[in-house]
Amino acid sequence: MALADIRHEVVLALAQTHEAQREARDALAHGEDDAKVIAAGELDYLGRREAVLRRRLAEVDQRRAEQLGPLAWVRQTWFGLMLHFESWIAHG
Repeated sequence: MALADIRHEVVLALAQTHEAQREARDALAHGEDDAKVIAAGELDYLGRREAVLRRRLAEVDQRRAEQLGPLAWVRQTWFGLMLHFESWIAHG
C-alpha cells in the first residue's frame, strides 16, 4: 500500500475517532447514569486510540518527507491540507 493511501486511511480513522469522542462527550454530559459510565470508558479508549493514530500519522509523514523532494513534498502537503479541509466541511 502506498504511503499516501496509508496516510489517507489514518486521517479517516482520526476523523471517525473525533466524531466518536464528540458523541461520547455528549452522552457523558446529557445521558443517564449507565450511559455516562459507558461514555467515560469509551472516552478513555478513544483518547488512547487518538494518540496511537497521531503517532502513526507522524511516522507516515516522516517517512514520506524522507522520500520526497521539495516539489513533491509541497504537492503532498497541499493534498493533506485539502483532505483535512474536505473532512472539516463534511463533518462541519
